[in-house]
Amino acid sequence: MKRLFVLSIILLSFTSRIFANGLDSLKQQLQITTIDSAKAAIYTRMVDYYLDENNSPNRYSKRINAENAVNYSMLALHLYSKNDDTTGLKTSYTNLSKAYRMQRLYAQAKWFILQANALARQQTKVDDIIGTLVQLAAIKMDIHDYKLANRDLKEALRWSLHYDSLQVNDIKRSYTRLYTYISVPTEENIFIEGNNLLKISGSEMPISSKSTISKRRKVVVSKRKFYAVNNKETYTSNTISF
Repeated sequence: MKRLFVLSIILLSFTSRIFANGLDSLKQQLQITTIDSAKAAIYTRMVDYYLDENNSPNRYSKRINAENAVNYSMLALHLYSKNDDTTGLKTSYTNLSKAYRMQRLYAQAKWFILQANALARQQTKVDDIIGTLVQLAAIKMDIHDYKLANRDLKEALRWSLHYDSLQVNDIKRSYTRLYTYISVPTEENIFIEGNNLLKISGSEMPISSKSTISKRRKVVVSKRKFYAVNNKETYTSNTISF
């Protein structure tokens, strides 16, 4: 038993060293990279490291990693906006939402995931629409807004079933969490076979009207310009911890 424990500690130490070496390698790549799109991709990979729960074994490291995730996401966001990279912007918005949620800054987390969701709808990327709705519902559960969380999950479920998305299991896990907080009528419980909620037809799909999508696009573009213009002034003053 003791030998097994020692081996586990060694393995954990070795794994942490690999992650650290990977992060150091990314930082070295930044020093020699001059192409904006390549730098943005490196920033995003660094954010992935900081958002990984396995790299935050305690409250202190979680706080530091969340701060770094915000800062590097903003750096990536600035470059993606500069190059009109909508997919990159969507990724950065999503990462910012995750980082702010780690810090329990739910207003910011909610705002950024809404921007990611709007871009996903603009691109008609079903998996991203579903993913952002699930994340939005999680934030609303964090702030005890269970009714609206349920609404977001219902929409995500409809998208998932209509397009046969593999994300239906993620949605069900979110419903499992939701049902620990609230009671729902039998006909609304998604885990009961034959539930009307699961009988989705094309006419019931939550497709936004053109005017609504156009309105969302204008909001996203205007906000994008704000962050692109103010990014350097607002965020370069923050200290990025290593």
